[in-house]
Amino acid sequence: MDRIDRFFIKEGYKVRDTPEPFIDLVPNITYQPDVYPFAGYLAHKFGCEYAIDFGCGTASKLVKLSPPFKIIGIDIGDNIRFCRLNYPMHTWIECDLENPETLNFPEEVLKKAILICADVIEHLRNSLPLLRKLKDFLDFSPVCILTTPERDLVHGQDHFGPPPNPCHVREWNMAELEELLSFVGFNLEFIGLTLNNDRDRKKKTIMAILGNNNWKMQTIAPQSFRVVAIMAVYNEADIIVQSIEKLINEGILVYVIDNWSTDGTYELVKNLVGKGVIGVERFPRGGPTPFYEWMKLLKRKEELSQELEADWFMHVDADEVRKAPWQGMRLKDAIWKVDQSGFNAIDFTVLEFYPTDDNFLPGTDFERHFLYWDFGKRPGHFLQIKAWKNCGVPVILSKSGGHEAAFEGRRVYPYKFLLKHYPVRG
Repeated sequence: MDRIDRFFIKEGYKVRDTPEPFIDLVPNITYQPDVYPFAGYLAHKFGCEYAIDFGCGTASKLVKLSPPFKIIGIDIGDNIRFCRLNYPMHTWIECDLENPETLNFPEEVLKKAILICADVIEHLRNSLPLLRKLKDFLDFSPVCILTTPERDLVHGQDHFGPPPNPCHVREWNMAELEELLSFVGFNLEFIGLTLNNDRDRKKKTIMAILGNNNWKMQTIAPQSFRVVAIMAVYNEADIIVQSIEKLINEGILVYVIDNWSTDGTYELVKNLVGKGVIGVERFPRGGPTPFYEWMKLLKRKEELSQELEADWFMHVDADEVRKAPWQGMRLKDAIWKVDQSGFNAIDFTVLEFYPTDDNFLPGTDFERHFLYWDFGKRPGHFLQIKAWKNCGVPVILSKSGGHEAAFEGRRVYPYKFLLKHYPVRG
């Protein structure tokens, strides 16, 4: 049988035309243990009420999303009969996912639903009808999670099929799956790896995050769109020029509060005024104080977010580099994407780039020098809501010590941006 999706698999790969039925009753092992908890996280962030699972199996992981979410599961045969018998309080739909033409949901349900298609497409002799149905549903739904085994990681690059699992028709590597999803026309937000199972805990399963079709919009921010980073500094002469220039190169304007530096930081910043720096002040105005008054600096940032002209603000430090989560996209353009998606605040994931030697030369590129990193582990690293839209309402930074911008009507974007931290002062 000739199918278009065969063209997205390496030449010579053999598919299985008669797969065995899949019965989801494997004891003592949980496949893809992080997928459904992550689906619950995204459903909450997107304000969903429903979780619709295509190929739900026996739904042991799916039903854990209720409450708060209403469950709709889709499968055939023994799997759907098991679900109806054991979870009668939820909605179960019998449908052959190779022929899903008659499968439909009201728009008002789809608009409030996360779609899940976990380890399904590798079971189908022709996955295109299901993929196209998911694509149609994403005209209304905010997000879909799709997973499938990463063939090269599971079996090695010399594997030419059929898959060892008798229930699988074909398997993809990540590049092939990305090409297939792009061919169908999905708004592919992210593609990466997740745990295959909770026994060996190896990342051998591909996870693709598919966004709403209408959010695949212009990703170049208009010139009039202003994002201003408010940076407080003290004796940062060794890194300040590079730190500010990195923000400017990302399309961000910078306003600097200098806490009476004594190493020439203030003078270096003044040389950048009109070149991406829109202003610099010394704080407090009366002169230096014997102590570092962080709370007062944060309150000054709060005031500036009411005084300066900007569409968005960022609370930044000199020893940080901010990045968009999409490779190759400027930070300004990524914030524009968030803005156009209807969200008004951004959280960040902290990456700690530790110094490993004493060879850094002041005034050189610290981002190029310090290469070794780990994810932030301190409790404060997990609350970093430090970019926000100018909604015309007061913003409070000081109450959280600068960890979050709190304001009325805040809606935090589901996907975190990146904060590369260089603790060169410690």
